[in-house]
Amino acid sequence: MARDSQLFKPLVRTAERYLRDYCDGKQDNDQKAKFALRVLSVYRRILKIEREREEIKSEWKELLEGAAELRRLTRRKPKEKKEVKAPNS
Repeated sequence: MARDSQLFKPLVRTAERYLRDYCDGKQDNDQKAKFALRVLSVYRRILKIEREREEIKSEWKELLEGAAELRRLTRRKPKEKKEVKAPNS
């Protein structure tokens, strides 16, 4: 499954190219420039969320491993059942 940031790459490249041309004076459409800035803004937010998601997954994995280790260390051994001897009849 492709990440959102990978899906946005072609649009981001186009937006960057347009903004570069806009700043150089080769383009003059303000609406397209505003749209390109919005594309880049959303792309940065997507990258930030993906990075946070990876950090959360890593932290969650560490917590699960720590909980398993803690459970293993604190697990009580089953008590041995004492045999009751029947009185001799």
